[in-house]
Amino acid sequence: MNLKLVKKVNEAKGTKSFFFEPDSIFTWTPGQYIYVILPKLNYPDIKGDTRDFTICSSPTEGNLLQITTRIREGSGYKKTLDELAIGGIVEGKGPFGTFLFDPSIYNKNNIFLAGGIGITPFRCFIKYNIDKKLNISMHLIYSNTNKDEIAFKEELKTLVNANNFLKLDFIISSEEGHLDEIKLKGLLPKGIYIESNFWIVGPPIFVTTMEAILRNLGVASDKIRIEKFTGY
Repeated sequence: MNLKLVKKVNEAKGTKSFFFEPDSIFTWTPGQYIYVILPKLNYPDIKGDTRDFTICSSPTEGNLLQITTRIREGSGYKKTLDELAIGGIVEGKGPFGTFLFDPSIYNKNNIFLAGGIGITPFRCFIKYNIDKKLNISMHLIYSNTNKDEIAFKEELKTLVNANNFLKLDFIISSEEGHLDEIKLKGLLPKGIYIESNFWIVGPPIFVTTMEAILRNLGVASDKIRIEKFTGY
């Protein structure tokens, strides 16, 4: 399918959202991703003209597809995407992926651990939960190196303040240290992690570390879902 760029939004330092209009009816499940293929690269990139992106807009928000990414100076692909003019056309393939939010299964005590740009699927999950009036308990723990790197900061705060089934904690590692077992236990009611569903998304080192902490806390493997974001 062809995707037409209709809007760009600065979300945080070095992070932008791109909103695309598909040329045909497109449906997806929260958590899925698409491949975005650029017509040409303005700069060389050894990884080529294609990347996969989580769809961070919810299916409840209409037909526009929102992807959000860090714009890396060393990535010819990202620099070219950033320079794409409004009205520009790219190719999209998908949706793909099995990191899906199914409300019939995950209907209580969902704890989201996001590292950096790993926030993208959780933004979709939260909006879907609200728009569908599911009122499913969700607790987002969102870790970044610096405050100015927090994507969707004001939107997330607004959504959480308006919905008592949502909870939000920011971790700024440059100020308070990395998220570790002690910090995580301090953010969760005593013992709740044993009966919760955990979702971990972010750079591989973040995901691996968080998964090890959860296993050490006694969380069963079938209660942990992970998605590693590489190459960003």
